[in-house]
Parts: sequence; C-alpha cells; structure tokens
Amino acid sequence: MSEPLPSSSRSVSSASGAPVVLTPPDGRRARRWRTIAPLVAVVALALAAAACAPAGSSGGGYAGDVVNAMNQDRAAAGMGPLAWDSQLAGYAQNHAGEIARSGSLWHSNLSAWISGWRSLGENLLMAPAGTSSYAAEDMWMASAPHRANILGGFNRVGVGIVTDGAGREWLVAVFGAR
Repeated sequence: MSEPLPSSSRSVSSASGAPVVLTPPDGRRARRWRTIAPLVAVVALALAAAACAPAGSSGGGYAGDVVNAMNQDRAAAGMGPLAWDSQLAGYAQNHAGEIARSGSLWHSNLSAWISGWRSLGENLLMAPAGTSSYAAEDMWMASAPHRANILGGFNRVGVGIVTDGAGREWLVAVFGAR
C-alpha cells in the first residue's frame, strides 16, 4: 500500500522503473539559497576572470595602469610589452617606501639587491598629488634616460608606488632582462 504524496511533491520513475519522490527544499533553505546564489556567482566570475589573466599580469590599480601606459608607448615604438615581475615589483615597492620616507629621490645599487638578471634599470619619480598614472608615465617619457629604460631592451618590470602625507606619489619602476 502506498502513502499519498505531499501536495508539493511529485513522483517520477528512475531508469530502473522504481518510483522516486522529489520534494522541494523547505522554505528556509530555498530563501537562504536565493540569498547566497548571487554571491556564489560573483565569486565564481571573479575566480574565472583571475584564471584568465595572462601569467605575469600586472593586475589593476595605479601600478597596473603605469605598466599599461609603458606598454602602449612600447607598442607605438614597435616593441613587445613588458611583463610584470613580482620580484622586481617587491623591490620597487620597498624602494618607493624608502625614498618617500627620505623625501628625496636616489637610485639604488640594483645588482647588489637583485640577482639572476642579465641587466637591470630603474626609473624614479616624485609626482604631485593627484597625478594620474598615465601622466606620471608621460613625465618619464619626456626624460631621455627614463625613456631609454621604458623603450630599452628590458622585458620585465615591477612598479612600486607610495603616497606620502602630502599626497605626493613616489614611483619606482625596476626593469629587468634575463
């Protein structure tokens, strides 16, 4: 003898022909899923976007915009892009903090700190508050030695940026070739 199905349930047959009863989740679980589902979708999309980013991608933000501006100038000169390098970026970020704290620009002995590179170069800049990343890169392009680093034989770059208490941007770009 079979029992009657609840009004919200339905019966279907399995591949073997045995009846299977499908019941929807209770109201609280359904509401919880409707609340969580959009969050799960956003996280899944963010992870998919991160997985699709090219290896060595500079990511976003001010540093990424500086690298994008450099790569636009390199493309205009018929050159390949600079790839982001985390080791160089870490050094650049540390040095940006040092020069911001000292309040003056000074180049470091890169080869004493970073090994395993065929050649290294460094661009420094102290930009006024509110300077865009593209304007900062334009300042470098207006200077022959800085322009030579951007358009030189380097293939990797790391950028570090520190904003001081007055809002000034202290930028360091470390270039490398292996």
